Amino acid sequence: MRRGELWLYHPHGSPRRRTVVLISSDGINESPRQWLIAAEIVDEDPQDILAVPVERHGWVHAGNIGRIYRGWLAEPIDEMEADALDRLDTALRAAMDL
Repeated sequence: MRRGELWLYHPHGSPRRRTVVLISSDGINESPRQWLIAAEIVDEDPQDILAVPVERHGWVHAGNIGRIYRGWLAEPIDEMEADALDRLDTALRAAMDL
């Protein structure tokens, strides 16, 4: 698992499946930790300066991040393009004033 990868996320007991992008560091993603940091990919443009387009998949919003359980990551789908991941990094820094 690497930062910027898109995964199908399927919480146990829930019929809802969603696409998420991993945003936690590769050190955390490659560790045995059970919880990672990710953001959901949505179909429609949220019309916000913190939203970044993800080619062929939709949009990710830097203000909508959270913890996800590693065991519920069902399958890898794709990965963000390098320039989109850079834009997401910028949006995350802006959202958190880093």
